[in-house]
Amino acid sequence: MKRNNIFIVTALISTIFVHGMQIGESSLPFENNDITVGKLMAGMVMLFVYFIPTIICWKKRNSKYLLIINILTAWTILGWFICFILAFNINRKHARIIVETKRKMKEEKKKMKEAKKIAEFSPDKVDV
Repeated sequence: MKRNNIFIVTALISTIFVHGMQIGESSLPFENNDITVGKLMAGMVMLFVYFIPTIICWKKRNSKYLLIINILTAWTILGWFICFILAFNINRKHARIIVETKRKMKEEKKKMKEAKKIAEFSPDKVDV
């Protein structure tokens, strides 16, 4: 259901975007100002490219902040590249956190195994 909603919202936004481009009526007789499938597809592709940095770091930490920065500054090419770089940095930080967490869990498992071995050989359990 959510995917359908996302598709509908994307289609509406791209339609508004393409229709907004037609506000300045052209005086040239050969220009076609109708909304066509090609224009809708071009609008959807442009929206996809616009939000690539947000898509890259979608379920990572601080992705909300990148979405806000992307919406506000990505219309400039420099802002889009900054968002793109930030998206990859967020991914690296997220990956680093995951690796550190896994390493700590392995160390804790080793300590638990050592504690079990020590408990097995403790003098309390020795029968005399």
